[in-house]
Amino acid sequence: MKTITERNDHARHDFDQRVAEAFAHHTAGRLAEAEAAYRSALALTPDHAGVTHNLGVVAAAQSRHADALACFDTAIASEPGYAAAHYSRAVALASLGRRRDAIAAFTRASALEPGHYESHRALGFLWLAEGDRDRALDHFSRTYELRRGEDRSEIAIKSLTQATRSKLQHDAEQLHYLSRRLRDGARFEMMARNYEAVAKDLDEDVVCLTDRQRQVLGESYNSAIHLWDAAALPQGAVSPRSDRAVLLGEFREAPAGAVYFDDLLTPQALANLRRHLLESTIWHDFSHIGGFVASYLEDGLACPLVLQIADEIRQAFPELLGAHPLTQAWAFKGLQARAAVDVHADDAAVTVNFWVTPTEANLAPGRGGLTVCRIPPHAGWEIHGYDEDHDRIVAFLEQNAHQALIAPYRENRAVLFESRLFHHSDLPQFAQGYENHRINMTFLYGRHEADKR
Repeated sequence: MKTITERNDHARHDFDQRVAEAFAHHTAGRLAEAEAAYRSALALTPDHAGVTHNLGVVAAAQSRHADALACFDTAIASEPGYAAAHYSRAVALASLGRRRDAIAAFTRASALEPGHYESHRALGFLWLAEGDRDRALDHFSRTYELRRGEDRSEIAIKSLTQATRSKLQHDAEQLHYLSRRLRDGARFEMMARNYEAVAKDLDEDVVCLTDRQRQVLGESYNSAIHLWDAAALPQGAVSPRSDRAVLLGEFREAPAGAVYFDDLLTPQALANLRRHLLESTIWHDFSHIGGFVASYLEDGLACPLVLQIADEIRQAFPELLGAHPLTQAWAFKGLQARAAVDVHADDAAVTVNFWVTPTEANLAPGRGGLTVCRIPPHAGWEIHGYDEDHDRIVAFLEQNAHQALIAPYRENRAVLFESRLFHHSDLPQFAQGYENHRINMTFLYGRHEADKR
């Protein structure tokens, strides 16, 4: 006859085996099997917070957000300080459309774990959807700190320890630019020369920097060396539109909506935004698309003016954007004269793309902007990835070339279109020089209908 200790050891071993089996199914994407195994483990230890949480994660992955929420509530009741469960609960609430409850839950998760990056990122977008740009900016500032500040975590470690030749040459150009405009010019000039020295030993592939190279670049490499304060404008940033009804009509006349128009921003807003993008050392991403550097809201792009622009664009087109809060924003800068973004679709409901670089930098008048196919992909077409879908997309564009919207490049010109539409850069050719790099800004609003189910 087994002793109590032996029976307990056997039960613990049985529980551990069931959890291991569940986790193996979970990581392999076998969600139904994972759920059954997690429930089997809970039959042995009903109040286990970690397993209950994982069961909720599996339910959420199957879009059963109400079931997931119940699991997270149970896990938190068992272990009130379980930060991961609070975060997962917040995600479930957001998925159920309970935005204010989600804000409270993300706030609790970040209070339990102040360095919880994803909670701060989510709060930035949720407060922006609520119309509170100041609170949104507080959280985007926190994500930036966690990525590149003194309180940085490991989340952006690759971009802090890797580089390409183009990235370092761009940063050197920016530092030279700053040296001619700021009081501490000699410091920026010295940094620029150090960046150029390291760049000579690199090629265009992303490489890990050696200890010696990192020492030459200094601890400030790919961080907020200088930020220009782009404040919100009391008089507004987006130009009033007397042609709004005409634009809405054009948007709705095609099989899927796409339209472009000029003078998106007021002259002061355009000048301030351009200065922010030229002076601020926020071009941290260099590996997303070859030949470009990029900046994202959570990684330096967020500032009062950018959030004001995103908010006012939404207010300017309530019929199209009123139900769709901002879900992401970025700025892309082409480093070569012909740097182009290949054909793709965006993961959102509506996209607004606009350009900041002066028109005179474009050496191909009538081109250099954006081409959008106004025929949408059929409802059953799932985009698996660029490499896998490229040939099929190109064939689709060739078949529907007659339905292409070609928006030639012009500063302060915006293209507004349904995000599901395939689009790509239209043969850019820009002048050399730091101020001539082609900069486009993209705001994504809402989500795909399929993502809402």
